[in-house]
Amino acid sequence: MTVEKLLSVIHENSLPRVRELASGVDALYLSGRAAISADLEFALNEARAHADEADDSVPFNLGGVKMQLQARGFGKYRFNLDHPFGRIGITASKSLPAIRVQPRAEFLHGAGPRAAVEWFAQHLESACGPVLLTVSRLDLFADVQGWSLSGDDRREFLTRATELGLHEASDEFNGLQFGKRTSGAISARLYDKTIESAKTGSLYWRDIWGENFDRDQSVLRVEFELARDALRQFGVNRPDEVLDATGSLWTHLTTQWLTHRKVTDDQNKSRWPISAECQCVQRARIGENDYGISRTYGGKALGQIWNILPALTGYLANFGALTHSDSFADLIPHLSNFLAQYAERTATTMRERIADKRRKNGLI
Repeated sequence: MTVEKLLSVIHENSLPRVRELASGVDALYLSGRAAISADLEFALNEARAHADEADDSVPFNLGGVKMQLQARGFGKYRFNLDHPFGRIGITASKSLPAIRVQPRAEFLHGAGPRAAVEWFAQHLESACGPVLLTVSRLDLFADVQGWSLSGDDRREFLTRATELGLHEASDEFNGLQFGKRTSGAISARLYDKTIESAKTGSLYWRDIWGENFDRDQSVLRVEFELARDALRQFGVNRPDEVLDATGSLWTHLTTQWLTHRKVTDDQNKSRWPISAECQCVQRARIGENDYGISRTYGGKALGQIWNILPALTGYLANFGALTHSDSFADLIPHLSNFLAQYAERTATTMRERIADKRRKNGLI
């Protein structure tokens, strides 16, 4: 056995069988009550008309921040403003809150949820005046290793949910869903986060999971989604109230709403003992971690690069074959020449194309 393999075995054996890797807030959607001025509504309508005409987004300055106003709405919100940190919906309708805010997960984890709320509040108030923000959705999570689930394990859970669903990835079991996400109350998902993060390109999670992460094991995410009505039942509404209550909310969710049990002969499932896996999840430290903007956004960009490399490599290899190139160095001059000709034909430079992709992909 090599020294590297021996050290790997020692490290693996030193880790607890079930261990927490990360936990916290994964989604924090907001609604805002505000007075949309006639000047702001006029500017938004004018920009939306330009976006509709171009069938593309157009720049829009909101509270001193450059955003992109989309040529489509954000749900029921006519004005859909996109930024690398998140999306804002604005409406002049009196039947809806004037503002809808959906921060990106990379921003929440990079800056921390409280700082993310403050960033949006600051720029919204610069554009609209006083804004009363409330939470319309909260997602809490814990990532653990050492807990493998199968579809048959669903009978080992005791839950207040009345509906249960199975998750699949490429026709293979990938987790469990408790309750309906559209119910407006509470729902929970347990799924393989390693599969999901590879698919979305969010490779920064491996960095966040740190030295306790075993690359040979999958990571199970335990995630609860609380809608507005559920949060109100707990007596929390404003962002500061909700964030202050995350620890107690997690305790309720993992001890009262959903638990995993060790099967016994007792016919009463509520008397089955709590499993070691569930106890690990119950002890999760639901904090307000800020892992750094450069880490989360850089990690996501790196993951997306790896996702496009197979197709890119195939296209370059085919291009090399068609131009009789023998290596990557040989095809570079041909590639540069053809790209220059294509830019001339389409009247769009590569610089412009890159800027457009950066804008559309919300890259910072």
